Amino acid sequence: MARDEVAVTGTQLLDRAVAILKFLGDIGQNGATMAMIGDALGLKQPTAHRIITALERHGLVDRERETKRYRLGLALFAMGAAAADGTGLRVLARPALMRLSAATGDSVFLMARAGFNTVCVDRQQGSYIIDSLTGHIGGQIPMGVGPASQAILAFLPSAEAAVIVATNAPHYKQYAPLTERRVKDALAAVRQNGYAVDHGELVAGISAIAVPILPPGRDAVAAIAINLTSARLTEERLPTLVNMLQSEVRQIEASLNPLDEPRLGSAAAAMVSPRR
Repeated sequence: MARDEVAVTGTQLLDRAVAILKFLGDIGQNGATMAMIGDALGLKQPTAHRIITALERHGLVDRERETKRYRLGLALFAMGAAAADGTGLRVLARPALMRLSAATGDSVFLMARAGFNTVCVDRQQGSYIIDSLTGHIGGQIPMGVGPASQAILAFLPSAEAAVIVATNAPHYKQYAPLTERRVKDALAAVRQNGYAVDHGELVAGISAIAVPILPPGRDAVAAIAINLTSARLTEERLPTLVNMLQSEVRQIEASLNPLDEPRLGSAAAAMVSPRR
């Protein structure tokens, strides 16, 4: 019984440590005092002190002496960079992002799946400077929000995609007019067209196009997206941008080594075929 109690306590401490890191990530450069962190997460002072001290010892959070505020530590940046480069995808995709940005003048993003979210792994700023939903490298949004995450989500196994959409449905309210029904409809369109597009529905005046990266024999885990002003996404220009994205993505896919298993089944292959 004692072992089970220790295990539960350890799990709770881990969950609280992760919650603190996420909270500091949301707070950003202003940081937060230990009291602010404890109040925001409902932690007692001794518990907050114990966890934050451990995180600081490992370099995962840093404390500014003058303000006594905590911020995410550079050790997290190093870990994040290692995670982003772990598959080699970031290195492979960087030339594609640079070529697309240079050719279009628009901002290009490499987005990857992180559990129920999509994270910005890399970006190349164009001459037309606009903001994005993720805001910066490392920024995250719920899967289902925005063309990049929809491009990935559409080519996941249907049962898995359904769980993700249902789980993230409450978060979609923050991105009105997005709803669970609209996400499902968008995924059907992505499967048919092979790309995802947003004509300024999420952020007025800003549009985006995304194409999924589908390595042979592996899950859809990433997408490349172009963000641009809605005025620059004309009906005449859309096919050109899609073709450019697909051409770059195919080169990346060809460079990614397929795993021995599992191979794409006939159903998955059929899903991919509209884009080929």
